[in-house]
Amino acid sequence: MRVAVRGYGDGRLLFEEIVEELETDETADFRAIAQKHVDRVAEYKRHMIELEFLDDAPDPNRFLRFGTDPRGMVKPKRIR
Repeated sequence: MRVAVRGYGDGRLLFEEIVEELETDETADFRAIAQKHVDRVAEYKRHMIELEFLDDAPDPNRFLRFGTDPRGMVKPKRIR
C-alpha cells in the first residue's frame, strides 16, 4: 500500500511524505509514522493531516482528512 501523507498548519502545506509499501499488519510501524506526523502539526491551533491512498486513484474517496481545520475537508464531521 502506498500512502501520501500531507500536513497542514494554519491552512498551508507543511510537509508531504510518500510512504511506500506500508504493511497494514505492522501496527507498531504505523503508530510510529502517525505519531511523527501528528507531532509536526500539533503546534498549530488549526491543523489537518491528509492521507491519500495512492493505489486507489482515481477514486475520489481515496482521501482521509482529520484535524482541527475543516476548511480543506469534504463534508467534515465533528468528533467529540
